[in-house]
Amino acid sequence: MTNYGSEPIVFRDESFVTATLDGKSPQLGQTMQKGGREYVYAYNAGNNDVSPGMGMVMTSDATNYSLSSTSVTSADICVGVVRNATLTTGTYGWLVRRGVTNIEMGATSGTVAAHGPVEIAADGLFVPVSNTTGNLVPAVGKALTAIVSSASGEAYISCY
Repeated sequence: MTNYGSEPIVFRDESFVTATLDGKSPQLGQTMQKGGREYVYAYNAGNNDVSPGMGMVMTSDATNYSLSSTSVTSADICVGVVRNATLTTGTYGWLVRRGVTNIEMGATSGTVAAHGPVEIAADGLFVPVSNTTGNLVPAVGKALTAIVSSASGEAYISCY
């Protein structure tokens, strides 16, 4: 295969999840572009499975891209959103870092209006950004349509 760009060749697609790295596995933190999205390769170091639509944050003892969905509303920075396949505890996989993807709203978050900003909330779910509650963390996305509590919908996200 000829690679004409500056990106490394990736042998595992964006749906690939594994518990062990091998010679074809990407490196933690490696990025790739596919389908108008930027992905980052990460490890689920948390104590729970992370389903599509949930965001992930750095763990308190994070090394490289070892992440968790255990997050705190208005306090954590979202690193990426699971899109294609659930990352069970102790597995590696791709997260969307930038682009359009589905996000899952929290159960008591209220509705985010179409084109409204969102931030990561408790346990990897998302909530509308409220400028009236003294948010200390910037929005990581913008809902493309209205999304109600406990539902998923498309958003453009741009994580750090």
